[in-house]
Amino acid sequence: MFKHVKDMEYTVHVDKPDPRFAILLLEQFGGCDGELTAAMQYFSQSVGCNDPKIRDMLQDIAAEEMSHLEMVGEALGMLIGPVDNIPRDFPANHMALLGGGPLLINSAGVPWTAGYVDSTGDLFTDLSTNAGGELRAKLMYERLLQQTDDAGVKDMVRFLLSREEAHNFSFMQAINTLVGSGVNKDFRDSDFSKKYMNMSTGAGDSRGPWNEGNGTSYEENPNEKYGGPAQYGKDPQPAGTKEVAPGYNDHTRNNPQYTQ
Repeated sequence: MFKHVKDMEYTVHVDKPDPRFAILLLEQFGGCDGELTAAMQYFSQSVGCNDPKIRDMLQDIAAEEMSHLEMVGEALGMLIGPVDNIPRDFPANHMALLGGGPLLINSAGVPWTAGYVDSTGDLFTDLSTNAGGELRAKLMYERLLQQTDDAGVKDMVRFLLSREEAHNFSFMQAINTLVGSGVNKDFRDSDFSKKYMNMSTGAGDSRGPWNEGNGTSYEENPNEKYGGPAQYGKDPQPAGTKEVAPGYNDHTRNNPQYTQ
């Protein structure tokens, strides 16, 4: 059940119109990582979620994202300013010609699309996507801060930026409760799950926690070892139901140079 609460989450203040900045701010109104995308994504995920706690979190954050869309839209309306007489060099002609209302487009004029919404039904996957989306939105607001000197707009952007951080934190904490479930339960089901393939040649191969330690095996030169890029063929130590059965060998078709 939804209802319209006339008090905004944050009262928007704009010192003076700035159509140039309005175009940039459209990225958070109708862009791929904007507020509408977040609201639609979290709500879509929630209606397919069977975990009541995660479902409640998704719907809470989705509702707040709608309030953020309202804030950005309100700011856009004020930033565009009067459009009764439009100068020829008016930066936001595509909005002014249609009456001054913000459109569901990004800063390049590309219309919003449901293709921006990512909902798989796997909570571990969806929450990981959401956490990344919040960071991308935070990055966008950080860049927007550099493009305006309007004190009221900067204060609103800082508020929105802080809420992106809060949502990222919530999603990350929720992910920690799902370790070993969904798509995450299949990790380390094979010798190939923690194998790092060094696919580059020449100096400069880097090592770090992404390819050493924590049970990771490092293939220094898989092309030389396998006669070509490593194939997911016979697993020497099958440990799960999804393994290719021992004895499988298809190197003659997939890798004619294989000699070992």
